[in-house]
This record gives sequence, structure tokens and C-alpha cells, in this order.
Amino acid sequence: MKRIYLLLMAFTLVLGACNSNKVKVRGKVTGLQGTVKLLAEMPGQQGLVILAKQDVTDGNIELVTEELQIPARVWVDVAGKNTLEFILDTKDQIWIQGKAKFPDQIEVKGSGLDTEYAKLKKMFKEKYEGPIEPIDKSIKRIMDKPKKSKDDEVMLGVYQLQKQRYIRARANYAKTLIEANPKLELSLFLLQDELRDSLDLQKRLFQKMEILNKESNVYKTIAEKLR
Repeated sequence: MKRIYLLLMAFTLVLGACNSNKVKVRGKVTGLQGTVKLLAEMPGQQGLVILAKQDVTDGNIELVTEELQIPARVWVDVAGKNTLEFILDTKDQIWIQGKAKFPDQIEVKGSGLDTEYAKLKKMFKEKYEGPIEPIDKSIKRIMDKPKKSKDDEVMLGVYQLQKQRYIRARANYAKTLIEANPKLELSLFLLQDELRDSLDLQKRLFQKMEILNKESNVYKTIAEKLR
């Protein structure tokens, strides 16, 4: 009887741990001293909300919150040296690492969604941002001239048209990806970032999405903005 009781207790503890809303962001930043903060957008609140704060003296980070439903986009302020923005999709596997004397090299590991999204962002940069860079330089060169000739005005219009074509192509590609993957939570981040200039399009696509987890931070914050 005692053994059965102990087994039931163990099962209850395991079940409670699985159902816990506790989310941890841990790490080791060598030489770090100062206040580290975990922030996120929260439904019903304006701006970024501080969810956890820790005074670090030995480089060891452990930020804990029970207010967040994953997945969520979060920011970690590393004692004012760097602000890390990433997708948090696990309750206890996120790890921050680096050295305080090299703040731009401090990085976050452990998020599968963030890794996948980084691949997408790299593709967008290569396919769209890369070709726009020389166009922007040409536009700036003309705009910096104290006096513009008729040819300058013509070329300025040509360059601006070229730039808009890339911007439209990027938005259309993002739209296609979202429509092809209506069940993926990654599509929510694409919707939020790539189509932020078109509220009507965001609303139409969001209504067609088939996300199962409607309690997540990212789902609720987007739903609130698109009401």
C-alpha cells in the first residue's frame, strides 16, 4: 500500500511538472555583472513587459517566469551590453552564452523555431535585401546631388520602381509561404514581421490560419493587434 502511495505521489509530481507554466532562460556569460531582464509583449498590455529580472554577479543567468505561454518572441537585456531578440519555444532548454567583454558575440541557443526562422531570414536577405542595397546606393547618390538633371530625375524614378518591385516580391513570397503552411507557428512570426505594412492582408491571412495552440503568447498578441 505504501509503495502504491509513493508511486501515485511521484506520478502527481511528474504530471505537475509537465503542466507547469514555469519557463527558464539560463546561461553563462563570462565576466558579466549587472541586471539581466527578460521582456516580452503581453496581451492586454502596452509595450514590452519585464517578466523576470536578475542581478548577476558571477556570469550565471537564470531568468524564471510563469507568465509566458510559449512560443513567444522575447528580448533579453544583458546588463545593457546587448539585447538579444529570439523566439522562445521551450520551457527549459534556452541557453545564453558568451563573454561580457565581447557583447556583440553573446548568443542564444536551444530554440528550434528560432533556428528555422534564422534560415528564413537569411534567405530573405540574400534574395531581396542584397539586390536592394546597390539600388539604395544609386538613389542616395542622386539624392545627394545639389542639383539634379532631367536624366537624374528619370533614373531616380527607375531606381525607385526597381526597389518597389523587390519589396512587393518579398511580401508576395511571405504571403505564399504563410498560405502554404497555415498550421505552422512559424507562419505567425512571418505574418507579424513580413506583412506589418498591410493590416488588411494580415487580417485575411490570420483568419485562414489553422494554429492549434491558441493560448501561446505569439498567437494572442497577434490576435489582439488584428481585432
